[in-house]
Amino acid sequence: MARDADSQLFLQRAKAVTDHCRLCHSTNLRPVIDLGLMPIAHRLRHSRNEQEERYPFEVLACGECGLPQIVKPIDPDILYRQFNYNFSSWKPEPHQVDELDTIAKFSKHQSVFEIGCNDGLFMDRLRERGAKVLVGVEPNPVSGKIARERGIKVYSDMISPALCHDAVAQAGKFDLVVSRQVLEHIVDFENFFDCVKIALREDGLLFIDVPDFAPGSTAGDLSVLWEEHVSYFTEPTLLALLARHGFEAVSVKKYNFSGGSLAIAARRAAGDVTPPPTPSGVGEKFGQRAREYGARLRPILAKARANGAEIAIYGAGCRACTFTNAHELADLVDLSVDDQKERQGLFLPGTGIPIRSPDDLAGKSNPLVCLLAVNQENEAKVSSRLRENVKRPLHIVSIFAPSDIWSELDRLEAAAGSRHG
Repeated sequence: MARDADSQLFLQRAKAVTDHCRLCHSTNLRPVIDLGLMPIAHRLRHSRNEQEERYPFEVLACGECGLPQIVKPIDPDILYRQFNYNFSSWKPEPHQVDELDTIAKFSKHQSVFEIGCNDGLFMDRLRERGAKVLVGVEPNPVSGKIARERGIKVYSDMISPALCHDAVAQAGKFDLVVSRQVLEHIVDFENFFDCVKIALREDGLLFIDVPDFAPGSTAGDLSVLWEEHVSYFTEPTLLALLARHGFEAVSVKKYNFSGGSLAIAARRAAGDVTPPPTPSGVGEKFGQRAREYGARLRPILAKARANGAEIAIYGAGCRACTFTNAHELADLVDLSVDDQKERQGLFLPGTGIPIRSPDDLAGKSNPLVCLLAVNQENEAKVSSRLRENVKRPLHIVSIFAPSDIWSELDRLEAAAGSRHG
């Protein structure tokens, strides 16, 4: 009965927020950018001309609290129906140790509840540092199975008050509630914080890690947009969300991870919390900057191809999908290469660009322009490998923030012009 009531409440809230800001509930929503109809980024094609569904992708920003958001996201039943693979095992997290140190500084964390625990790797690290009770929520069956094999109690469901009441009934209130790279996927913030308050001890620590929209926003980098991310946080907007739900930060840290990451440790506030000033113009500036970047990029790539260069994009992840589709590069990029063998032989969604092994870049004589669709922390390693293995004229271009993508565009334009001459 309680679970049915929770489901009804969730549906009512979901309908209520479709034309309101999900943070402050204002109706003052302003256009940021409309990408039109876009494919689901994680659904790689099995053939170049495979038919696929496309969905509206529009980002708005709240004129009151400043939060950029997808107000009408894809139905989760559609978005996640083929989402059955695991991320943590292959995606390095160089900032993980510092996050663990931050948690240790502010919490004894004997008992841990993680919302979106993935394969349980982070809780495993907490166990190495003394955690005794580990409970996670993970609807992805592949990741959840790995977490259970690590000895973690895992609920295979979406987070809900009924689930949290059950977890507390079995394990008691938790010293630490963790949510890493999850909140940006959540449509209903009220449901999320209701669950946090049920699970967390009064003196417990809440640790939230989300993508930081600030670097990509400043640069006008469209690759930071992803249909699975329905909210785009900066430090002021995440602090405002916490304040609205009665939490205040005890630690704020930023990391150069996956385009930028923002981690906040927070406790229940003793009284009212004053949210930070509302950022102004974030969305509008981002949209304009992104359009300007694409308008410059396309003719530069066209000139390079006209001069005989092969255009490749290194990386076939979701950021590469957004980048190639939003900037309409289907006819300008010859191939994508990716180190993951599971992706090789498939095709990027939307554009149908073929995905091959990096070895396919070698053994040719014409110039190569390689767009680095990898996170900045991996750029040096990938660039070094390219220079070692590709024995032909090579120009490597960083296209993802926080790298200086505009200076990179200037260099590419100069190189394309000099070859023409």
